[in-house]
Order: sequence, then C-alpha cells, then structure tokens
Amino acid sequence: MMDNSSDSSNRLMLDDIRELIAEDEPNIEIDSLEEEPGSGRGDNYTSMLYRIRAKGRKLLKNEEYINYECAIIYKILPESKKHREAFKSELLFRNEVVFYKHVWPALNRLQSNGRRVFSGVPKIYAARADLIAMEDLRQRGFKMADRRKGLKVENLEHVLKALAGFHALSLTLKESRPEEFANLTNSEHDQAIKETLFRRDNEDWYRQYYRVAVNNAITMVSEALPSHMDYRRQEVMTKLQAFLNEDVFFRTMSELVSTQGPLSVFCHGDCWTNNFLFQDEPSSDTEAVYLVDFQLTRVGSLALDLANLLYCCTSGVVRRAYMTQLLQHYHSHLMSFLRILNPEQPPKDPSIMWELLKEEMRRCGRFGLGLALDILPISTCASDEAPNLYETSSTETSEEKHNTAGTPPPGGAECARLMTDLVLDLIDNEAL
Repeated sequence: MMDNSSDSSNRLMLDDIRELIAEDEPNIEIDSLEEEPGSGRGDNYTSMLYRIRAKGRKLLKNEEYINYECAIIYKILPESKKHREAFKSELLFRNEVVFYKHVWPALNRLQSNGRRVFSGVPKIYAARADLIAMEDLRQRGFKMADRRKGLKVENLEHVLKALAGFHALSLTLKESRPEEFANLTNSEHDQAIKETLFRRDNEDWYRQYYRVAVNNAITMVSEALPSHMDYRRQEVMTKLQAFLNEDVFFRTMSELVSTQGPLSVFCHGDCWTNNFLFQDEPSSDTEAVYLVDFQLTRVGSLALDLANLLYCCTSGVVRRAYMTQLLQHYHSHLMSFLRILNPEQPPKDPSIMWELLKEEMRRCGRFGLGLALDILPISTCASDEAPNLYETSSTETSEEKHNTAGTPPPGGAECARLMTDLVLDLIDNEAL
C-alpha cells in the first residue's frame, strides 16, 4: 500500500481505506473519499496529518443497504527529507507505533471485568512503520483547545483525571505483571518504548537548537522581569543561567527522564495543549478528553507529564490560584483508580503517595522549564508565524540539509511573560 519514498504515493487511496476498515466493518462498500490536511501551521511538527471522510454503503443482515460514512485521520512522515532528519521523525514514528501496537493493548487488558479507568485513546485502524491511522474524533465533536490561550481549569481537571487513569494502569502493570512491564520498558527489546529526545547521544544533535532556545529564554526573562522584582534579579538570573548552562542543561534533562523510581510509568511524554481533544459539552457516556500523539512517550516519573502540563499549558495566575488543588485532584483520582484496578491488594497509603508526588514535582519541576523553552514560543506564536512542515524546498543549502534540529521560533511579549512567571514559580517552589 505504501512505500518509503515519502512522496504523494504515501497518501491513502480508496482500496487502502477499504482494507483499513474491513476487520471492523466487513460488509462495507466504499465508493468515495474526501481528504484535507489534518492540522494547521504550528499544530504539528514531526509528521504530516490528513483527514479522510469515506462514503459508501453498508449491507445489513436483511440484505438491505444503508448509507455509510467513516472519518479517519492518518499520519505519515514529512515529505521533506530535511524535516524528517531535523526532527528525527522516523524514531518518533517508531515509538508511537510501539505504543499503539504493544503498550496500549497491554495496559488496556487490565481494564477487563468493568475495571475501566481510562479510555482516552482513539480507535486505531493501523500502526506500522509508515502509517498510523485512527478514528477522527472531530466527527464526534472533539477538538483542540486554542493553544494560544492555554487550558482552562476545567480542561486541566479533565486532563489530570485522564492522566491519573493512564498512570494508574502503568503502576498496576508494573506491580501485577512485572515481566511484561519489564519487556515493554527495556530499550533493548523490539516492543519496548525508547526515550526519543533527551538521551545523551542526542546532545550534539540538538546543541544549536537549544543554544538558540536558551539564549531566547534568558533574554525574555531578563527583559520581562517586573521592575518591582529588581531586588531579586541577580537571584533569578543566576539560578536560570545555572540550569540552562550549555554544559549541563541537556544532561540534566536526560537524567530527569531516565531516573526510575516508585512512580515510574509510561508517560504520554508530550502533554501540551494540542495533544488533548475536548468536547464542548461532554456526555456522561464518553471520555471528557482524549490524548493523542504518543511519539514522545517515555518511561519515567509520572511527574514528568504533570510538569509538562502544569508548567507549559497554564499561566502563573492559574498556578498560583489552583496548583495545589489541581495536584490534589490528580492524586485523588490516582488513588481511586489504583483501588479499582487492584481490589485484591491492600490499598496504598494516600498520605505516602501524596508526599511522593510532591517530592517528584519538586524534582521534575526543572523538566517543565526545559520543555517550556520549546513549547511556549510555539504555543504563543500566530499560525502564520509558525514553521510550516508541509512546505518542501528544492533550494535547500548544504547547511540547511545538515542534520540539525533548526532553531525554535522567537518568543514574543506573551511568551516572555509566561516564561518569566514560570521561572519565578519554580524558584519559589524550590524546584529551580
């Protein structure tokens, strides 16, 4: 069906769609397709997304036909070789395929006998080296929040509840089926999740990218620090520069993601606004939020996901008013879900788990700042200012073709405000 040339032949055709849905819908005849890009500029950076609406007819048991429609969103590698190399798309794509083919089925098997705690993964039609195809949730009223506005408290609570269920499945798998968990987390195993970004052998690859991102962040915080905070300027800038020092930053991030402990789980790995799909008015029989894009999924502390969400998708105003409440919301659901999944086991002590969670959030707070170097400039820029991976160029220079990760977009005034608030929050929380 598809080849590895990453050109237009990678796009799905009529027969391909018939093949994808045949297992679930054997009595379907598809006779037309409508296709459009699946995301806009600034919404997706490591692969190309397309939406397809397939139309045809379905044969019923009484030999009558009715009209049939199916909506699929599918993902392929970028057409541009430069972009595939710059963003290490093949490695990321492989990680997501492993998640959908091996990890998610293993976690989902724990939810038999009515023990369902998390269903926020879309229906997957195909997951292989050159294609990921899934249900287009837009047809059921799900959509992304506005990345430039951040997430509302209600949205954050929905995501935290979903993450609590997702993480509870990992903790249960690790405890009840340790060998299976070990196979899925051993990076030497073909069916295992691997760290794709913050690994020591990537340090030189991303050096220029993070050099620019770091300099942008330091400039933004220095210029945006309010005048009434001038008495703290030396403290703030010293601590920020110490964390962002080129000789230690990437290694620190790599250590944070690789450290294993009692709260190690399968992390989503990319908990920013564009990877959550919400319904405007969720009904009681559906998930309130779906998680998409598991390319950066990793094995590490559950606090890595929480730091990503709470430090990169909220403002300082929201954190100061609701941070403790939001963490308690997550903790409460995590404890509840662990009891549902492990009814035969003695329940874990909530107070011990709460202290563990707070300590992990302190330890991993810096990780949220490291991600913010990248996420905040992307999430605050206008769509027409965002890099466009759908464009290819026949005039790339030899330097552009070199295997580096390019440079992040510069941050504007809103980005500088968010970055400064984040640095101040982390210092005040003794996480930086």
